[in-house]
Amino acid sequence: MQVPVELKIKYLSRRIQDIEKLKVSLDQGDYSLAVKLGHQVKGNAVTFDVPQIAFIGLEIEKAAKKQDKERVKILVEKMETAITSAQSSIHA
Repeated sequence: MQVPVELKIKYLSRRIQDIEKLKVSLDQGDYSLAVKLGHQVKGNAVTFDVPQIAFIGLEIEKAAKKQDKERVKILVEKMETAITSAQSSIHA
């Protein structure tokens, strides 16, 4: 089933907002949001037709559980890039 473009745009926008919150929580040494967000993205990215971020979500969840701040930051940057790319492809 094809996901309506409006829903996909909304989903990707929410993930960008989540990333901003995630950066703040990581700077405070709080990994709980990273675990939660990674888990959610792993589970729902495929539904919203952005499977490229599902794997990144899984990796964020795993790194956050280990409290590996540098790895989480790298993965967050990767996710941000993947989301931006997905948004660009919608508007292309």
